[in-house]
Amino acid sequence: EHEGERLFAYQDSLGFWSIGVGHLLDQRKGGGITQHFSRMLLDDDIAKAQVDAHRALPWFASLDPVRQDVITMLVFNLGIGGVLQFKRMAAAIERQDWAGAAWELSNSQWKTQVGKERHDCLTSALQFGEWNKVIV
Repeated sequence: EHEGERLFAYQDSLGFWSIGVGHLLDQRKGGGITQHFSRMLLDDDIAKAQVDAHRALPWFASLDPVRQDVITMLVFNLGIGGVLQFKRMAAAIERQDWAGAAWELSNSQWKTQVGKERHDCLTSALQFGEWNKVIV
């Protein structure tokens, strides 16, 4: 009632980072969030990424669960606007050209922004529709 509510990080009157209804985030003053709250944020972010994918990508709903997870992870990390830039990957997905879709993802700037393990994991899952399959 007295604090107000802000749905983005802000600096309070003393310059300490806070969010929501005066929730202190600033580590300098012992602020932060609990693991439980972190997981709630993650669940909410994943749900938003899935909604964005369903709205913006007409082929998303027809994907198998593994490939939906790959696209959800990309939307989570890049935002839907970022994923929409992958026009050749999207075209390959629509053709169900999984090797081509994985190649397009692998040969993008995204590859340089993520570690080898995440790159290999997601491109393999996109290509084969399975987790942890080795690309040959």
